[in-house]
Amino acid sequence: MSKLWQIIRHEYIRHVFRRRFLFSLLSLPIAVLVMVGVALMIAGFAADDTPIGYVDPSGVLANPVQLPESTDIFSPTIQFIAFEDRDQAQADLEAGTIQAYFVLPADYPQNKQVELLYLDEPDSSATYQFEDFVRFTLMESADVNPEVIDRLSQGFSYTLESADGSRQMRDDQWYLTFTPFIAGIMFVIVVMTSGGYLLQAVVEEKENRTMEIVITSVSPAQLMTGKIVGNIAVGLTQLVVWLVFAWLGLKVAGNFWPMLQDFSLPPDYIGVMLLVLLPSFVMVAAIMAAIGSTMTQMREAQQISGMFSLPFMIPFYVSSAIMMNPNGTLAMALSYFPLTAPITILMRMSFTVIPAWQIAINVATLIVFAIFAIWFATKAFRLGMLQYGKKLTIKEVLNARVEK
Repeated sequence: MSKLWQIIRHEYIRHVFRRRFLFSLLSLPIAVLVMVGVALMIAGFAADDTPIGYVDPSGVLANPVQLPESTDIFSPTIQFIAFEDRDQAQADLEAGTIQAYFVLPADYPQNKQVELLYLDEPDSSATYQFEDFVRFTLMESADVNPEVIDRLSQGFSYTLESADGSRQMRDDQWYLTFTPFIAGIMFVIVVMTSGGYLLQAVVEEKENRTMEIVITSVSPAQLMTGKIVGNIAVGLTQLVVWLVFAWLGLKVAGNFWPMLQDFSLPPDYIGVMLLVLLPSFVMVAAIMAAIGSTMTQMREAQQISGMFSLPFMIPFYVSSAIMMNPNGTLAMALSYFPLTAPITILMRMSFTVIPAWQIAINVATLIVFAIFAIWFATKAFRLGMLQYGKKLTIKEVLNARVEK
């Protein structure tokens, strides 16, 4: 066990403290921060809280009720100013004091043909805010219960529920639709990055014949298992750091976008995500180790591993079909194919209720393939050590008999 732990520790340290790893670790959070920063700058320049005027010959807005301050930087609260006539409002519009003004008909609200006059068209949120301004003012003048006014000011909320009542999703949980895409992209990046480290380490140690020295003190199974576990730990470190950055980003972004303050994932979704991603992680790491063990040159290994990564992207290419028919033949087939199962299952969970028995079969399939991949990688490594300098095929590895 001590030798296995030393191999795991060595593999982890040799990759985590390299500049290349630190660059890949920080590149995604920095890129996200830059994009968010640009979005905030654009929103800051685009948002216009210049007052808007209104002309009300009907007199229904004689006692106006201003809207509460908004914390949304994309839609700042606008103050509405009353004018006696069009001429006064037009003069202020041309002077730049207001960004636009509304003109209500004399017989409002019987006649709802409201005019909007401007030099530069205001944002659509200005119209929505004016509608709320008129609505709340009319309710206040009609002595509507303050609790009713407060409830209406909060807007509507709805919940989608499956026919059997086993699944619910609120309208403010829109992010669940995008979660599988984000999780899938992060999974592919982390898996392929850590798998690439393992692939490179195995090929390099074969080329410089370091393994021939190491193998004199540890068994091939210990060496391969240690490398796989160590590189999985590297990938999990990268994933945890990204999740921490994401959590901090959501906390900060919640101050600007209130809709992000209640961001949360259902516990069952997180549980299934872990159940399908962890064995997939092990399976891919073992396959990468097997590729490195059967190749003689780094360039060949990288080409094959690049082709191997393509199946992971299939669910993204057919995402529309999975969304439209999450229980269809295509979605079901991709759910049972080990390389496409993790992302497909997460996509299906966002649009339908997956029976527990299906999830159990999918997870069991991934675990079986992960164990098989470890066995195959160990056998390929042993055979590669016996036939140094020769590129091996899958058939040769499966049919070979090597001594433990």
